Amino acid sequence: MPDNSQAPSDNQKLAAEIREAMVILAKVIRKFGDAPWPLMERFQRELKALEDREALLESLLDKAPESTSKGPDLSDFG
Repeated sequence: MPDNSQAPSDNQKLAAEIREAMVILAKVIRKFGDAPWPLMERFQRELKALEDREALLESLLDKAPESTSKGPDLSDFG
């Protein structure tokens, strides 16, 4: 099985897409005014939530004891 630890997760990909959208929106705001600012705030909240989730996963997986590093058999969950 290939080692995918270096591949970006779905959350990381989505965070990058949100950052890109925020840059575009920042240009729109600079050019046309603050009317779309609530959308920027929404992007900011969504990005923070994604980063927090990713950080939580990283911290939990990095601290897992060696004996449980493989995790539970996920087939037990359905």
